[in-house]
Amino acid sequence: VWFTFDASVYDINNTIHRMIDQGLMYDEAALTDLYSMVDKTNFQAKLQRYLFCAYPLIVMLRLFKSFHAQPRLALVTRTLVECAVDIGHFGLIFCVIAITYTVGGICLFGQDLFYYANFPRALHSTFRMILGDSSWDDLSLVGEVPAGAYYWTFNILVVTVMLNMLLAIIMDAYSTVKESIGDNAETLVSQAQEIYRRFLAIRANTMVAMDDIQEAFLQASADEMLRERGDFYRKQDGADDLPLLREDARVAAMGATNLLSFDDLTLKLPSVPPSQIEELMNGAKAAYERAHPIPSPEDQALETVMNGVEGLRHVMQSIYLHCHIEGYAHKQHQSFIHSEHPERAEGEQQEEELPPPPQGDLAPSLPELAIMFRDGLLTRQEFDGCKQIVLSHLGIVTVNV
Repeated sequence: VWFTFDASVYDINNTIHRMIDQGLMYDEAALTDLYSMVDKTNFQAKLQRYLFCAYPLIVMLRLFKSFHAQPRLALVTRTLVECAVDIGHFGLIFCVIAITYTVGGICLFGQDLFYYANFPRALHSTFRMILGDSSWDDLSLVGEVPAGAYYWTFNILVVTVMLNMLLAIIMDAYSTVKESIGDNAETLVSQAQEIYRRFLAIRANTMVAMDDIQEAFLQASADEMLRERGDFYRKQDGADDLPLLREDARVAAMGATNLLSFDDLTLKLPSVPPSQIEELMNGAKAAYERAHPIPSPEDQALETVMNGVEGLRHVMQSIYLHCHIEGYAHKQHQSFIHSEHPERAEGEQQEEELPPPPQGDLAPSLPELAIMFRDGLLTRQEFDGCKQIVLSHLGIVTVNV
């Protein structure tokens, strides 16, 4: 864009000199061509300014990407990522409300106020009202009652409620991210001190640079894999090019996830001091513990209690269903005796109705019955009886063939 703009300015300069030399300063066709060239150059100048304005924003995004390496600096960017989905859904509702008030402002103030004459101006004025930039004197020209209703409902619904909801979404995500980072995250000052300490140690040859350690480790791992699987790499490549084979093994070593001990690192990195190897292993252990935190005793106790409650629930289901099966079997037995021997039913009191099948939290499903049978809480006969009760409660009739 800059080269195109520079070339256009150069062409305009040459055109003006040519018109002066040829006496065409008052020629209509020459002036028309000159004005069109000036308009084109003016558009290129505006485009160049817009791009110059956008470039610092791109640099800012690159800085945010760099900030991600430092936990404290990444707090802001991680917060925005954490709440992006919620803000997206909130933004949809917010836009609907803002557009509604924009259309209402056009209908109410469009004939009297310039900045509500069309949709773009009204939308701009609506967002200015959100930021508190509004003039009540101008709005009241159409009438204090309709302007007051518009003004107060907008401020209560949008400025007071919606903006505070937006802040609540962001602060909730901020709290979540800050809790995940922890209080022991390295600060920018401590990280700068660590970098300076390593710089002095590297200059004094008491420490090896991290890039050199990574390169030496990958090279040693690649050589080891090449010795173990050299034939495989040769078959894959179809050649005996040793540098190419070593590069393939190096790429494979980058994806390896083998556990390494202090002795393994000492053998792979003979040029690294043992104190630095120990520091690296302690740092890796701390990073792993941060990524995989150990549950606290309170959380473990709570999990144990919840498992006990769930087990007690299964036991209660088993007892409840067992009692129901016994009562059901007793009733079926009595019905059979009365049908075979009607005289025995005389004088006997009417039996109580069986309790209904378990309801609510005590009502097990068929998968839960299968789990209880697997865990030994139900026998095979009890499981079949429970299954028949549950199916009959659901209105399903089974036929044994």
